[in-house]
Amino acid sequence: MADARIVSCLQALAPLQGLSLASIKSFASAAQLRRVSAGECVWRRGEHVHHFIGIVDGLVALQQVSAAGEVSMVALFGPGDALCAIPLLYRQLAPADAVAVCDQTELVFVPSALFLRTLETEPTLLAAVNRTLADHAALLRRKIELVSAGSVPRRVAALVLYLAERLGTAEGGQVCIRPALTREQIGQLVNARTETVIRIMSRWQKVGWIRGSAPVLEVLRMDMLRRIASGAQPASPRGDLG
Repeated sequence: MADARIVSCLQALAPLQGLSLASIKSFASAAQLRRVSAGECVWRRGEHVHHFIGIVDGLVALQQVSAAGEVSMVALFGPGDALCAIPLLYRQLAPADAVAVCDQTELVFVPSALFLRTLETEPTLLAAVNRTLADHAALLRRKIELVSAGSVPRRVAALVLYLAERLGTAEGGQVCIRPALTREQIGQLVNARTETVIRIMSRWQKVGWIRGSAPVLEVLRMDMLRRIASGAQPASPRGDLG
């Protein structure tokens, strides 16, 4: 018998939207929920992918480590996303480490054999998976846009705006990003030194444009971050923040 909570978690995943209840329950009967802590690997680069994995809560990053030991984030996934669509569908090895970004990240695992069998008989699932592949391509394009957005302040502003759109909720005229990334993780995503990111965001916090840090970041002046991201020069007591 399918667990009601697992059924609900599966129905919230973007790739499974519109899938028949019978198929959802079939997945749920074989699925497992798992909580992982910040820094814990879901899989490592070069491993076989044995499950369709969806994010119920929290954030997971795909990371690559250079020969010098430097970590860079390739992509970031949040609630409702699927992690491993491409390697699962094409029987490829995992292209990068998948690492939980925040504590109590919750994932749902569906055995790959069951998922692939269902894919052959459910046109709705096939269409949804194709959309997921397009979304993953869009994530890669977004990553390229972020790291080529210009100066480090512009790249950081562009990322914060993206996270506000993707994970934020409007609360009393401001946007609350929950869960938020650490300054180090922001640096990894925009290819900048942690110290530089700290300095930039400290300035923004001082002039009242943002407030807080991981696990919750409040964006008080979206308009100012948009001006920075677009390359405009915002007025500020500090002068050159953009």
